[in-house]
Amino acid sequence: MSWKPMRAIDWIWHVRGSVPLDGQRPQDVFDALSPVFAERGTTLQQADGALVFHKDNPDSQDKLASFETGRLEISEAEDGPILRYDLTSHPLLWCFIAPAPFAALAFAVDSLRIQGYSFAGIFAALYLAGRWIEHRNANKLFRSRLAPASVEAALA
Repeated sequence: MSWKPMRAIDWIWHVRGSVPLDGQRPQDVFDALSPVFAERGTTLQQADGALVFHKDNPDSQDKLASFETGRLEISEAEDGPILRYDLTSHPLLWCFIAPAPFAALAFAVDSLRIQGYSFAGIFAALYLAGRWIEHRNANKLFRSRLAPASVEAALA
């Protein structure tokens, strides 16, 4: 296995995770997830045991609006089949990059030190919170869509 430089840093704008499947067939899993992607501006492709989506200017009501692209596939793990997802978010990338110019400004211009560091801190906090929230929400959304009917009834 070769080392890929982009893989070393793409965790910044990628959200990856997995959801265990309870013996569900791949087609049933993808059928259960398809309504999640039935949003304006979203294209969905299913091929080679994977579900791939692309979003073009998603509505803010879209539960996965902050992700432009993504790939969901079923693979085997020690405990049985799992759904693995890899979602790409440019808003996360921009929130990661945003503190740098503000910190540079604060360092270079003495009269803007407080404002520069304040904005750098705000964007750093936005990135950290957004990274955690978006990962949690995506995982929760996929789990709820794939939950067996008995679990769904208990959650309602």
